[in-house]
Amino acid sequence: MNIKTTELVELGSVAAEAYDDCDTALKALNDSFGLPYESAKDNLLRDVTLADTQGLDLSIFSGDNSRFKFPKHNTNIVVRISRVPTPHSKLAALADKVSKLEAELKMAKMRLKHAAEQLVLSGECDERTEKISLAFTRLKK
Repeated sequence: MNIKTTELVELGSVAAEAYDDCDTALKALNDSFGLPYESAKDNLLRDVTLADTQGLDLSIFSGDNSRFKFPKHNTNIVVRISRVPTPHSKLAALADKVSKLEAELKMAKMRLKHAAEQLVLSGECDERTEKISLAFTRLKK
């Protein structure tokens, strides 16, 4: 089966129209509901964070008996708390070692990329398509 450019352009036009309709509807939806939701979420996060710094036990907002289950709204708000240990010399030494290893890994990846580019340029290696993706953006008016 040979696909022609005109067929791809026609499919592109259909996809562009669907994108335009969806993007326009999502913008209207965001203006109506998204902005108030983001504001309410930010306010809640700010106050939950403040409550944590004041020592409130936030475990009441997790698990089966969470105080953030609102059946009336068919909503459960999940509070995820990431904790890190206080500074310690043993951890600092390990962190330094990890940083050095990460730097070595970054250099090794750069060497691999450079070697691959050189092999392609010299003709010793070919390139193949790994993945194709599409991105839809708005045209500037």
